Amino acid sequence: MINQNFKMDFHTHTNYSPDSKTDMKKSILTAIEKNITDLAFTDHVDFDADIDSGIGDWDFDRNKYEEEIKFYQAKFEDQINLYHGLEIGVQPHLTDRNRDVVKMNQYDFVIASLHSVERRDLYHKKYFENHSDIDAIRIYFESYFESVKTFKDYSVLGHLDLYVRYKEELENVAFHKYNDHVEALLRMVIEDGKGIEINTGGYRYGLKYANPNRSFLELYKELKGEILTIGSDAHTPDFLGHKYDETVHLLKEIGFKYVSIFEQLKPKFIKL
Repeated sequence: MINQNFKMDFHTHTNYSPDSKTDMKKSILTAIEKNITDLAFTDHVDFDADIDSGIGDWDFDRNKYEEEIKFYQAKFEDQINLYHGLEIGVQPHLTDRNRDVVKMNQYDFVIASLHSVERRDLYHKKYFENHSDIDAIRIYFESYFESVKTFKDYSVLGHLDLYVRYKEELENVAFHKYNDHVEALLRMVIEDGKGIEINTGGYRYGLKYANPNRSFLELYKELKGEILTIGSDAHTPDFLGHKYDETVHLLKEIGFKYVSIFEQLKPKFIKL
């Protein structure tokens, strides 16, 4: 285990994800160049993602994925710590299917992300056409809550305010108008012994902050939340470790003392 000058990236994608062309070895070599000590691959599994796109399910050969990660874990064991992860798209009706996926392989880390609401992928923006801004946010968090109320086979929730990436005007909706929904979700996460991630991919979408924004992190701290991971959401090697130092500074400023890595789905706390 390499912990000297610790630097993590626990949300990355390779060409096992349909939206990335990145070779796994290239990611590893780039991460080493960027002095990342702990790197998790978290490629996409997202079922029933969008009724309008016609794309169908996002999935891949998960056995081959596991084999490749194990190969590189052995090959680069003296240079970087590699972790077998997954980003799974949650929706309330997918609990059984998602649970089966997680149990089929031995993961270190699972991100539960809500990419689709009412079976519409936020990326395509049609979801927002049917709702006022405040309703779009509230329904999003209601769906997230219902999804993880029954699906517990995850480590952290992914990019909690993802919706602002696709409709930036939503950042102008005052937090107090929906923070009760966020609080209910975070309380359940904490009671279940799970965590949240700070996803610096927001910067890649032109935002001035990571997802979630500071208001979410301050509420999480107030509620005694402790499990936090940092991930770039990189789909190309150049974004690995993006805005890592700034994110650590923000967490310290809010009062967090640790981040977490995961091995065999169990958190291990690393002092900031």
